[in-house]
Amino acid sequence: MTDFILEIFYRLPLWKTAIILGFALIGALLQEASFLQRVLTFFIGIAAATTFTEPLIIFFDLKPGLSDATAGVLAMSGRNMAAFTLRISRDPFKATENFLKFWRGKR
Repeated sequence: MTDFILEIFYRLPLWKTAIILGFALIGALLQEASFLQRVLTFFIGIAAATTFTEPLIIFFDLKPGLSDATAGVLAMSGRNMAAFTLRISRDPFKATENFLKFWRGKR
């Protein structure tokens, strides 16, 4: 598992990695939450940015120069989605399950 994570960061340019870490850290520090929730949202922000940057660049046919900005936005958005899920319920897994049921039309 650790090798897989390190391989992702090995392929990213230094500035993109710094932007992802910076935006995820800023977002995690600005929220009112416990230490565990801050750590969780920080890593979810990083995961969102590293996972979805290239697919969004390809899907929207953006210039490659916008990949750093897209990664920063995704780091904040992924962190925000995780923070929202943690806030709406004391049981985030149950809240996520309910949200997915609602999204799929099963009430």
